[in-house]
Amino acid sequence: MEYVVRVLEKLIVLYFAAYFLIDIFLFVYALIIHKKNQNKKNKEYIYTDFSISIIVPAYNEEISIVDCIKMLSKVDYENFEIIVVNDGSKDHTLQKMKKHFSFKEVEFNFVSEIKTNTIKKVYRNLDNRIILIDKENGGKADSVNAGINYSTKKYICTIDADSILDDQALKKVVQPMIDNKYNFVTGGFLATSNDLIINDNKVVNYKMPKNIWVLWQVVEYIKSFMIARISLSKMDMLLIMSGAFSLFKKKDLLAIGGFLSSFNSHSYILKTLGSVKKTVCEDMEVVIRLWRYYKENKIKGKATFLPDPVCWTEVPDNAKNLFKQRARWHQGLGESLKLHRSIMFEPKYGTIGLLAMPYYFIFEFLSPLAKLFSLIFLIILSVLKVINGEWMLLLFISVLLITTIIMSVITVILESKSKITSSVNRKTLRYNSFKDWIWLLFTSILGSFSYEFFKMAAQFKGMLNILQHKNEWNKFERKGIQTMEIKEQIK
Repeated sequence: MEYVVRVLEKLIVLYFAAYFLIDIFLFVYALIIHKKNQNKKNKEYIYTDFSISIIVPAYNEEISIVDCIKMLSKVDYENFEIIVVNDGSKDHTLQKMKKHFSFKEVEFNFVSEIKTNTIKKVYRNLDNRIILIDKENGGKADSVNAGINYSTKKYICTIDADSILDDQALKKVVQPMIDNKYNFVTGGFLATSNDLIINDNKVVNYKMPKNIWVLWQVVEYIKSFMIARISLSKMDMLLIMSGAFSLFKKKDLLAIGGFLSSFNSHSYILKTLGSVKKTVCEDMEVVIRLWRYYKENKIKGKATFLPDPVCWTEVPDNAKNLFKQRARWHQGLGESLKLHRSIMFEPKYGTIGLLAMPYYFIFEFLSPLAKLFSLIFLIILSVLKVINGEWMLLLFISVLLITTIIMSVITVILESKSKITSSVNRKTLRYNSFKDWIWLLFTSILGSFSYEFFKMAAQFKGMLNILQHKNEWNKFERKGIQTMEIKEQIK
């Protein structure tokens, strides 16, 4: 018994030592990358040949869909189209789109290279810039696939219906594709749109959120995008690109069969996964499958995250909705890793198989389980007086909290000092007053004692959903972006 206890002790120490050292390494590496980016000179780009289809899947998005499309239509980019896919909405999403934009019904005689649920009607607006596809409900992935089938451009940009792109976002996100032909996916920074105010299709105010749940997510998003994804991207270990804002090559998506859905029986999906599959988080799975395609065909590939392109997206503002979202995200992480478990530790997949897949499984997916087991183990030892459990438990909790606090504070400071070259009005992205920054730092520290444990509970629910074979989207109710016109009416 004592031998088992000693072994478990060493395993706990080893796991968390590796966990914290990896986190510290990612932070330091990100700082180095940010420093180098500050010294880079701006290049002149010609975007004409890099045409983009922006696909917006929409299910019950009547609150935000019009503002989203109006903003997208104003982005500073020459050659693009917007494809809105109404996925069998039960609200007035379709009616609102038809009311605010001048559409005419057209014949849809395009070849469906990716199988989807039934397409009912297709509309185009008068300048042919906006396409509206009305289809039977099939889920987000199925909607994106329908948009891919209808798209006429070389690149596919996926955008959520509650998201808004900065004016220069498309130019920024396509630059890695221009610089390096081996890039198969790029993505940008997600900023919370809660308490965002828009006037004349431009962001005019990005206030400090008053809601504590939103504030915790502000710090979380900065840490995830400005630290982890930048570092992992540089090391060719990035497996996640947010579905709210990602850019793909259309030919690549067609080659791998598009996004996973219950209607999609593409030959590459059957070859890779064995049968028709689906997941609650299609954005991670499609990136892993793209990596597989490139590695199996011995093509040099790269997934690039950029801090410059900014996309504002609405986040849950209450515990119930946030819990559901985080549970779904963790479930999607586990499902994606499970679907592609055959490439783990396979040398032919390079850093993806040898490093990225094990990292995401051991230190991301298993993290909540490891933390809970360690706490229970140390509490039992303390009660049984097998070892000086009180001391070890105190040490464990202290290290866990202190490390989280330090990293949260560094994250906030990093964003405040960031001098990323961007045409974005960075004042709209930052909280400039001293009072705001003190409050943000305070909430980030408070979150280390509360929000981290909340997320852990949600992640456990995601694990449970996998065991129970649940496949629920758990979409939360949107409040939409506040426009200057609405604000004046409220007054």
